[in-house]
Amino acid sequence: MKVMSRKGGFTLVELLIVIMIIAILAGMMMLATGSATDGAEATKVINDLRNLKGAALMFFIDEQEWPTATAASSTSLDRYMDRAFLTSSPSRYVTLIVTSGDSGGGVTRSYIGVTLRTNETHREGVQKKLAGNAKNSGLWTAPGHAYVTGANIFMSMN
Repeated sequence: MKVMSRKGGFTLVELLIVIMIIAILAGMMMLATGSATDGAEATKVINDLRNLKGAALMFFIDEQEWPTATAASSTSLDRYMDRAFLTSSPSRYVTLIVTSGDSGGGVTRSYIGVTLRTNETHREGVQKKLAGNAKNSGLWTAPGHAYVTGANIFMSMN
């Protein structure tokens, strides 16, 4: 009796197993990439706040007062920055906020902040990354309240 030999090639089951392994690896890679993207967005927000803080400090040196919300929202801070802030970042922030409040112990501080747009770039992952960096970066949810989560993010100017 003749035994039939198997020709070269792969069976359907073998191909399906390889495709499933590739799909699992691709899914794991997407999760890691999403987390890195959130971290990068959070870093952009923190750096933008630091740049705004520097501009507000230079404004204070020139004017002997902190900028008001209308002054900060207009072009008055733009002269202290290397690029116009609100016009160059329209997709990231809704408004620029300047406020004062008690930071504890009766000390009044001035804060500069932004309101994040609620779009794909500022989902929960970005806010979690901001919360993780809040203590080291000096982020606040509101004057006197350390940042936990939310669209409003403040940084003390003094």
